[in-house]
Amino acid sequence: MNIKKLSCLFALSLAALGAQASQRVCEYQLIPTQVYATGLLEQGLQLPLLVDSYLPTNCSDGPAAVVQPVLLIPGGGFNWVERDREKIVEIAAGLAQAGFAVFPIEHRIRDWNGFAPVSETKTSTELKVYQRNLKKSPYPGDQHLQALIAMEDAFKAQAWVKSKAAEYNLDITKFGILGGSSGACTALGMEYSGNNLSEGVSDFQALIDMWGDFFPHTHMEAGESPILILAGTVDPVIEYPLTTDIMQRAKAVGVDASRITMPGVKHGLDDADIFNRLMVGTNLTIFQSMVQFLEAKLRPATRQKWPPAGQTREMMAEEYLPAP
Repeated sequence: MNIKKLSCLFALSLAALGAQASQRVCEYQLIPTQVYATGLLEQGLQLPLLVDSYLPTNCSDGPAAVVQPVLLIPGGGFNWVERDREKIVEIAAGLAQAGFAVFPIEHRIRDWNGFAPVSETKTSTELKVYQRNLKKSPYPGDQHLQALIAMEDAFKAQAWVKSKAAEYNLDITKFGILGGSSGACTALGMEYSGNNLSEGVSDFQALIDMWGDFFPHTHMEAGESPILILAGTVDPVIEYPLTTDIMQRAKAVGVDASRITMPGVKHGLDDADIFNRLMVGTNLTIFQSMVQFLEAKLRPATRQKWPPAGQTREMMAEEYLPAP
């Protein structure tokens, strides 16, 4: 988008959100193409790292006032990352309409015009140790290296958002994060492995994992962020049993974990169809359930219920194939 600021109101009505009586409906302002940091590439090149800011303004219950930030990390297998891709924009706009300040980011990828990213936090010796410790991982070593690079950038993005707290009226004591695919792997790594890898302590209060994973699951520790997992039963990239392992680890250490199982769903936003696919036993779409989770964890004053009424922490979505 090439405009400096945009204010818009999506047509999603209060009636459509009726099952979430406390949810706000807000106008929002978009401030696109901001540089939150730079990232190191080969030959000492510095790549500008971009973020868009979706900031609620006027809401159904009055001025937006202080709002909770949510970091959004798009997927792309660490081969590309597009913060302004249509479905990412739809998620960011939907969350901003619900009263959250949303920050979709881009990070360094595997190859940028022939230049590879360089770790800013690990020496070459430390990287060898890091990769040696991951020999039992179900994923290639290069994937872990790229996830580490993405985590470095995402921690910088989180710091940038915190630096905007006064300017953007953010409540940074209630900070959420979500990601899809490799973006989810990055988010999971930040929250549950960041301290183990000496990358940082993210201290999020809500995490939505859309078909991602991290390794090893034993990095998850008591007191870490509540998590909502979206998992397709026939996902060929992040196999469904891996999410069961996360749920079991969470139960073992007392982390608040919920999962939405999507029967017959493979990998990615197109197949998941989160804006249309309903939750079994409710009139909520998956996306509306995601909003309800964020409200319950980031805005406890709303007394929003989680899990949704009539649901447990193991939930099921309707089974169908989205229209092509």
